[in-house]
Amino acid sequence: MRHLIALAALVPVLAVASPAVVKPPSRVDAVTVYRSGARVERIARVELPAGPARVVLQGLPDGLEDDSIRVRGEGTARARLFGVTVERVTGEGAVAADARAAEEQLERLADEDRALEDRIAAAKARARFVESLRSSYSEERAKNLAVRGVSTKEWADLVSFVDAELTRAAGEQRAAERGRRELARKVTQARAGLDKVQAKRAVTTKAVTVEVEAERAGAVELVVSYAVSSAGWRPVWDARLTPESSTVALSLLGAVWQASGEEWSDVRLAVSTARPAGGLYVPRLEPVYLTRLEPRPPASAAPMMSRRAAGAPARAKAEAPAALEEAPAPAAQPLEEPEAEVQEGLLAATFTAPRRETVDGAGQARKVSLARFPLQATLVRTAAPRMEAAAFLTAKAVNETGFPLLPGEVGVYVGDDFVGRAALPATPPGGELELAFGQDPRVEVERRVLERKHETAGLLTKDDVIRYRVRVKLRSRYAAPVAVKLLDLVPVSREEKIQVNVLDGTTAPTREDPDRPGVRIHELTLAPREERAIELRYEVRTPRGYPVSGLE
Repeated sequence: MRHLIALAALVPVLAVASPAVVKPPSRVDAVTVYRSGARVERIARVELPAGPARVVLQGLPDGLEDDSIRVRGEGTARARLFGVTVERVTGEGAVAADARAAEEQLERLADEDRALEDRIAAAKARARFVESLRSSYSEERAKNLAVRGVSTKEWADLVSFVDAELTRAAGEQRAAERGRRELARKVTQARAGLDKVQAKRAVTTKAVTVEVEAERAGAVELVVSYAVSSAGWRPVWDARLTPESSTVALSLLGAVWQASGEEWSDVRLAVSTARPAGGLYVPRLEPVYLTRLEPRPPASAAPMMSRRAAGAPARAKAEAPAALEEAPAPAAQPLEEPEAEVQEGLLAATFTAPRRETVDGAGQARKVSLARFPLQATLVRTAAPRMEAAAFLTAKAVNETGFPLLPGEVGVYVGDDFVGRAALPATPPGGELELAFGQDPRVEVERRVLERKHETAGLLTKDDVIRYRVRVKLRSRYAAPVAVKLLDLVPVSREEKIQVNVLDGTTAPTREDPDRPGVRIHELTLAPREERAIELRYEVRTPRGYPVSGLE
């Protein structure tokens, strides 16, 4: 008996000590997307009872990294956080309750449909009974007409009764048929919902259990953050050149994608230039020991392929709709382009979108406008007439944004005209950026080989000598001075028997390219409508009959 009393005394103590389980709804509130991966913040508002409790957040993506989970919160319950547990939940268990609810709804709809079908059958039976009653009564009165006549009122009452009953039966039948049609639509929707639930049976999610203990009952807002790998973003740039002011406006957009399977709906979205690494390290040099190199058979040289892409995108012009004559049109206002909030850190920059955004969970990219950077540029027309007789407009600018410009595709505009696409290179803060804006037809370039003379020279030994005279003409159609960079070259010999000499009469270049031997750079400023000629004279001398490749 004493054992039973002691056990009975323990039961309420165990009941009090058992933690309460709370399963509140949660939603994704904020996401920071990296070039590869993202950090998600999910919030849940919980009413905690006094004492220990387990808050279970369900439906989190299976791809979240368990070790990345962090929990914080605040509220009126004065609660303490003790631990976090992550559990994988198979689709079968996760959707069992939803599947039962969907099946029960279909069963209720089926019962309602059978009830309506019974109403239709009853209405039809009533109509048949009234018809048979009218026929039998008429037949009976016709047989006994000689015994007892039928008054006009009696026939009128019979006709009125029959009409009323048939009308009532037909109305009930039509109402029931309308109900069945509406019910059929509900059944279709319920079956579609059940199909969606059934499709989730193969989906695996995770449940995060947060163990807390509250000193007193109250509300708490929990924020659970975690990392997912199936997300990322890439920069998309627009470069718009305004030649009149020599400015280049860089517009940064972020193409954000995620395939985590969860819903990022109406979230605070930010993108970061940081690249979180799974394992960080500091480089360490190891010794390198020199040994005798064993000879190897020479490897065959792979053929070099060169490619050149050129394209002229079509330009589309939209016509503005005509204003109504009845009322004056309101003054047109330009669309505002809000910018993201930028936070510059030690190693990265973070752009927070100006409004809450929604990103599809199936991998569909969403472009978000982030920032615009006006840069003062130096405009130069660059020409390499040995390759193509044209001048190409380029703009040089210094990256004064304060953070690195990420590499990406850039759409290039001159004013409002789209001229093409290019690749924006990675540019550090303070680095120089050069962008091409296409061919400038108002700077004309012409290159002609005026002389190519082959002769033999030498007293004792005869040499083959080929002399060249090349002239490049530059002509500006601008009413203002323009800067031009002209690139030309002198062939460079790689063999002792081939000698290349620059002759008198050659226009001296501004400088030579240290990275490309033989390339000569002429930096010029053409006055309005000016035409200028640049000459290059050189000779190539070889032993007689010595074959040479690469001659012009």
